[in-house]
Amino acid sequence: MTSGILERICEPERAITFRVSWVDDQGKVQVNRGFRIQMNSAIGPYKGGLRFHPSVNLGVLKFLASEQTFKNSLTSLPMGGGKGGSDFDPKGKSDAESCASARPS
Repeated sequence: MTSGILERICEPERAITFRVSWVDDQGKVQVNRGFRIQMNSAIGPYKGGLRFHPSVNLGVLKFLASEQTFKNSLTSLPMGGGKGGSDFDPKGKSDAESCASARPS
């Protein structure tokens, strides 16, 4: 009988993909994809930041959430790992556009 440890640490507990609609400074509706990965909550609630970059996708955030799980355990934080983000590119955007892209619609 195997313990299934590898399966439990390689696959996230939850992966959420969603659409983020926002209006730019010219009044045009923009749409980006958002993600939240909840990797492992075995030792506590999920902890992890947000990343906004055009290269963000499910695979990138799965890796970062996994990495966050190990970082938390190595520093003795009683928290699991998670990570969120969007493929929104903040470069060249106004503060209003950056806020609009991160606000729930």
